[in-house]
Amino acid sequence: MEFLDQFVIPQSLEHIKLLHYLATLVLFIFIPFISIVFGSTLLSLIYKKKAQKTSDSRFANLSNDLISMFTVNKNVGIVLGIIPLFTLTIIYAQLLHTANNSSVTYLFFSALLMIVALILIYTYRYSISFNLIFNSIKDFKAKDAQVKNEIEKLDKVTKKLSVNTGYYGLIILVISIWFYLSGLNLALYPNQTISISLFETLFSLNVLSRLLFFLTFAMGITGGAILFKFFFWEGGIKGIDNEYKIFIKNTAVKTSFYFLSLVPLFLILNLITFPKESLSSSVFVYSGLVILGLFICYNILYSLTKEEKVSSNGLLYFVLVLTMCFSLIKDQLVMNNANNLQSLKLSEKYDALYASLSRETKVVEISGIEVFKVRCAPCHAFDKKIVGPPYNETMKKYEGRINDLVSFILNPKKINPEYPPMPNPGLKLSEAKAVSKYILEEYKK
Repeated sequence: MEFLDQFVIPQSLEHIKLLHYLATLVLFIFIPFISIVFGSTLLSLIYKKKAQKTSDSRFANLSNDLISMFTVNKNVGIVLGIIPLFTLTIIYAQLLHTANNSSVTYLFFSALLMIVALILIYTYRYSISFNLIFNSIKDFKAKDAQVKNEIEKLDKVTKKLSVNTGYYGLIILVISIWFYLSGLNLALYPNQTISISLFETLFSLNVLSRLLFFLTFAMGITGGAILFKFFFWEGGIKGIDNEYKIFIKNTAVKTSFYFLSLVPLFLILNLITFPKESLSSSVFVYSGLVILGLFICYNILYSLTKEEKVSSNGLLYFVLVLTMCFSLIKDQLVMNNANNLQSLKLSEKYDALYASLSRETKVVEISGIEVFKVRCAPCHAFDKKIVGPPYNETMKKYEGRINDLVSFILNPKKINPEYPPMPNPGLKLSEAKAVSKYILEEYKK
């Protein structure tokens, strides 16, 4: 968004890396909280509806407990749900400065929708308290008929308010998350020149796979949070009967197991839809850690179906949070890889500004052959194998595609299994361009 560009200042490459770390830390705060808010609100509404149909007190109690426990209070909602999303928007405005990209716009609207969603969800939470009050006095024999009518009228209004705010809050929350994930996905294409419509963005395969991954994981971690809060935290909730405990445990275990079983599918689909330049060995390592974490969770859930272990209830939640953190690190690595050239362009602008402020206005031409001799020649030659493959075999695919060669040099990946992976030479963008130009010119001779 253009008005956010006014707050953007030039950053060195080191500062840009710190911004990526900061974005990861912000996501560590935001995603687990908003996942549990989504899951607890959805389950609360489901069991509220079941309570109305069956008049089963267990459904009504669980509906009330879930929304009151996991939304905590409105201040927590602001600190963990709204501020992190606006912070993330500012970070991405910095990282994508000058890029032809609408990612920041989607993130900004996601933050605005998040405000509306949390207001409605907290209204739903507090309206339940009013429902309980009116239920406790519904048999009150008022001498004044007008007082009795007012009580009945307020009872109906609060019940309607409770249902409407809950459903609308949940719907807007999902839309907010949808916009947030769309913004993250657009950030993987910082220099995309083709204008993509809102419909194409929201309903693209990679955005939908991300959304399904988030929703299923959110329900899985909500089930773990229920077990943690009811049975582990400070020794568990006191003063509830055994039948209600069993009902809560079965509900939480089933919720986690069924939804977590779908997570690997959407994770793989998500990886398939990422752009190739955003993938690296680290991305696959952290994806593997997510699968490993889920496998451990499946085993813990299975053990909970056999016998009740307080320690297992706590362990499940911690493993789920850790697994979610692995997933967030994976996403940030993908973002970092996809924006490697963008980061280097921003760094060059910082260097140019720093040079102008330091009165170092002289432009030094970078010699491609010198960079080649120092950084490339120890491992590569044009006509023979040293450590890496000869250029005469590999440069054919880069003819007329110098930017692809520059991108590879700046962010090398293992391609040929017959050779060891190329280490990152640590070149600046200008150096990578110079040596790429030199290699392609020499190769054609």
